[in-house]
Amino acid sequence: MFRLSYKIFGALLLTVLLSVGLTSFAANQLTASQFRQYIIRGNTEFITGVESTLGMYYTRYQSWDNVSTILVQLLGSNGGRLLLSDAGGLIVADTQNKWVGHLTDEYNLSDGNTISVSGTLAGYFYWLGSESSASGSGYGKGMHSSQNNTGNSAITIITEPQQQLLDEMNRSVWISGILAGLAALGLGLLLTNQIIRPINALNRSARQVARGKFSQRVKVESRDELGELAESFNHMAKSLETNEQSRQRLLADIAHELRTPLTVIEGTVDGILDGVFEADTRHLTTIKEESATLTRLIKDLRDISLAESGKLKLEIAQVDIAEIIRRQASQISILAKDKSVSLVTDIPENSSVISGDATRLNQITANLLSNALRHTSAGGQITLSLKNMLYKDKSGVMVSVADNGEGIPPADLPHIFDRFYRVATSRARSEGGSGLGLAIVKEMTEAHGGYVWAESLLGKGSTFNYWLPR
Repeated sequence: MFRLSYKIFGALLLTVLLSVGLTSFAANQLTASQFRQYIIRGNTEFITGVESTLGMYYTRYQSWDNVSTILVQLLGSNGGRLLLSDAGGLIVADTQNKWVGHLTDEYNLSDGNTISVSGTLAGYFYWLGSESSASGSGYGKGMHSSQNNTGNSAITIITEPQQQLLDEMNRSVWISGILAGLAALGLGLLLTNQIIRPINALNRSARQVARGKFSQRVKVESRDELGELAESFNHMAKSLETNEQSRQRLLADIAHELRTPLTVIEGTVDGILDGVFEADTRHLTTIKEESATLTRLIKDLRDISLAESGKLKLEIAQVDIAEIIRRQASQISILAKDKSVSLVTDIPENSSVISGDATRLNQITANLLSNALRHTSAGGQITLSLKNMLYKDKSGVMVSVADNGEGIPPADLPHIFDRFYRVATSRARSEGGSGLGLAIVKEMTEAHGGYVWAESLLGKGSTFNYWLPR
């Protein structure tokens, strides 16, 4: 399996080779083309100058006598070889003095540059390579034919120094391309490492998380997509760590909650079997009450589990939430009176119909009222109210249960809807409940599409609110 670093480097290498190679090739061709165009322009100017000079020479002397000196001067440093023939093709001058007196046909010379004086043909001149021979036109190494602006054949002669200059330029282009490619590859390796290094760190940390080490975190070194990925990984690891801690705490809490009633039941049964206790109504009642506690605890855990997994079945119907809380107020009023706690209700006379499960709504209100009564001392007051309220621009109803009990410390307030959470961890179940009541309220409310929250001032009381959409 190819690693990502190999894939990135391979793609980068291919890109560099193609881009640098094509650029160097294009630059090489363009340089050669422009250089040859430059030579052609120079040669064309040279041929035009030769033609003009020889034309003036013939006009002045009316013959080609002693023209060899002029021909040598005209050739100068341009390279190659100049020949001059008269109108009949007889070579009258040669910068190399080899073919003078011979006919041009003997050396297959053709397409010469004409020299006309006053409309009369005076002769031809030829610009040849230095290695010309009788076997052909004499185009030597580095020579190319072209047309001058008069329509006559012109020879593009690239001399050895010029050819060397062109080769050097082409070589420089390729060397520059190779150096640029190496620099690009070096930079690419650096950038590849910058990408791969955090990915490798993420991979290592992910392996640790897979082994159950949820404390793993990766260092966020950038604000780009990789940085966002690292932040997402850290958030995921933190959530997993929190969930694992919650799971462990939940198992410990469940074991603790189950141990107490089971211990009471086991101790009572052992006492009866050993003859220490009589199997009378009092001891059997104790067993029944603790069994009921176990049943209620198991039922509460099942309800929370179903709600959290989205599998809680709600019997949705049109229900009057005002009638539900009136009924719950009536039921709790007896217990409140026994504890010398006053119950005040603020419920509109008209009905407040919503869609919901009447059984679950009864359970929500009953849990909040029981919680308020448990934390309100004798002489205190509980207020149960209902009102219409917009929440996040949605129409609905809000039910509030307020007490003037001991209140909740600010540090505990964000956790009161957690499972098995008690404000006083040492509090007995008889004083603080099982720690599942508020968790059930939260899950049941959210299952109805609602929200629940609490407000509290330490020493002055607490208010629990739940809102349900219409």
